[in-house]
Amino acid sequence: MDESRPRHIAVKPITYSTLKHSSLKSPLIERPDLQSVQQRTLYGGLTLAFWGLWFYLWLPLIALLAWLLGLQQAYKYMVVLDGYQAVIRLMGVYGLVILLLGGSLVLWAVYNIIRFRGVQRRTEAKPVTPQEIGLYFEQDPSAVASWQTERSLYVTHNQYGHINQVEVLSEANIV
Repeated sequence: MDESRPRHIAVKPITYSTLKHSSLKSPLIERPDLQSVQQRTLYGGLTLAFWGLWFYLWLPLIALLAWLLGLQQAYKYMVVLDGYQAVIRLMGVYGLVILLLGGSLVLWAVYNIIRFRGVQRRTEAKPVTPQEIGLYFEQDPSAVASWQTERSLYVTHNQYGHINQVEVLSEANIV
């Protein structure tokens, strides 16, 4: 009672390798390439027929849901009044627009590949020196260099955003 134990018993799953060495034979076909064309055609046809039957059995529920959602109006406008023809034309236009946009992106990519092949235009930014930072912020470059070595600074600014004072914080002053 002192040790926790699993609540279920682990059972080794039956695999093809365990069936191969046992007296049980797998009900599954392990080598479909050994089937004849007639067998594959028959099994494919049976599969299609049973999927059709499965869909046919769901039709009453699908019809009820469609009726609840008001889709009989969609049937009236799309099938009875030939609205599907406009949808087919519109799908053709959409397909053409998608093809043109995708083609233009492919052409742009090919153009850039050809244009920049073997050319490395990206360069690293030059490191900014303490003199440049001091000049920009109107501070002493030696003070900027010492500030860069510190872990924590307290900087106060005036109303225009210029630096008024920089205080080096010691580890004891850090909140």
